[in-house]
Amino acid sequence: MEYRKLGKTGLEVGVIGLGTEHLEKKRETLDEVLRLGVEAGVNYVDLLYIEPEYWEAFGSVYRSYRDDLAVAAHWGSGPCHELEFSRNCFEGILSHLGNGYAEIGLMTMAIESDETWNGWAQEATEHLQRYKEQGRIGAIGTSGHNAKIAIKAVESGQIDVLMFGINMLNQDDAEIEALCQACVAHEVGLVAMKPYHGGTLLSVGGEPSGITPAQCLAYVFSLPVSAAVPGPRTVSEWQATLRYLEATDAERDYRPVIGDLHGYLEGQCTYCDHCLPCPEGIAIGWMIWLVDRARVGVTDEVRGWYAEHQVKATACVACGECLERCPFGVNIIAKMQEAVALFESD
Repeated sequence: MEYRKLGKTGLEVGVIGLGTEHLEKKRETLDEVLRLGVEAGVNYVDLLYIEPEYWEAFGSVYRSYRDDLAVAAHWGSGPCHELEFSRNCFEGILSHLGNGYAEIGLMTMAIESDETWNGWAQEATEHLQRYKEQGRIGAIGTSGHNAKIAIKAVESGQIDVLMFGINMLNQDDAEIEALCQACVAHEVGLVAMKPYHGGTLLSVGGEPSGITPAQCLAYVFSLPVSAAVPGPRTVSEWQATLRYLEATDAERDYRPVIGDLHGYLEGQCTYCDHCLPCPEGIAIGWMIWLVDRARVGVTDEVRGWYAEHQVKATACVACGECLERCPFGVNIIAKMQEAVALFESD
């Protein structure tokens, strides 16, 4: 395992970290994933789930590996940033970790908009700063998807760690390049989430794309990131990630993929939104993301996300404008029909 400095935190972290968002909620799965990771030298874990019931079920598993891990404990969650909720959950995480301490207190999705960063995030930072002064966290971090706001956060001097989506699909993105440079200049540890772009880099229509985890990770590690945090669902997916450590230089070589990315991903939506604007106002990328997510299972949560959109997939009139714009040859009209069948049929 290669280790890199996590910005100015003083921590040295393995380049492969663990994201827990999609991990099967089974004790045996978590235990085996942590065991394999620690044996391979993984020492950075992003702890997304903050709910008390999660920690009641899995806190003891994390505690058994605690001495080997640097953890990022989340403050706030996607659906709720309310102060009292965030504080109570954060206290619960610290107590379940066993030593009342987390290496990083990480604000969840605090850089999605100027409003969030200038409002809720500032309030959260004040509270996390008190935890830091009390010696209950070592550093303050944040996560999100908006590069412009992320750069502001990095340049503000208020954060020590940034978790942001970085993968091959944003190879030519000037904002991502600027973000990487800002993190280096301000000694902010950059943790790359979504190195496989939610798995879309690895498969097309349920079949392997020809792109490997080793190539995806090698690309990310060519950038000034401290670690990547793939989010496996199963032990076998985690093992596929860890095989990077034994991969040869030839197996890690991502240059052929970069040279023909569209060829590898023909027919696979990457949610890039190049298909927009839709004349009917459909958020096409989000609709297809929900369809892809539903293939794992149409949960109440996914149905709720679909219901939140004012313009549903039924608004599609098959005009074909999106098809002309899509760089990956996705059959978008068929995807809209699939969304209707999944979410609007009785």
